[in-house]
Amino acid sequence: VARVKIGQVLMSIRTKDTHRAAAIESLRRAKFKFPGRQKIIESKKWGFTKYTRARYLELQEAGRLRPDGATVQYDNHHGPLGF
Repeated sequence: VARVKIGQVLMSIRTKDTHRAAAIESLRRAKFKFPGRQKIIESKKWGFTKYTRARYLELQEAGRLRPDGATVQYDNHHGPLGF
C-alpha cells in the first residue's frame, strides 16, 4: 500500500511545448486512476532545471549553460568548469 501525503507530487512529465496540450490531456485522464482529488500544475521552469523559461533562454543564448543529463550546469567562467 502506497502512502501519499497531501500536496505530494504523484507524477511529473517533461515534453516539448508543441506537445503541451496532449500531455495535459493525458494527465487529466490519469487523474481518474487515483482516488481523491488531483491537480495538474504546469511548472514555470524549463524542463527539470532550476531556471525559468525566460532566464534559461537568456543564459543559453549567452553560452552560459552546459548540458548535464536531464539538467544543466551554469558556467560562470571561473574555475576549471569553463569550456
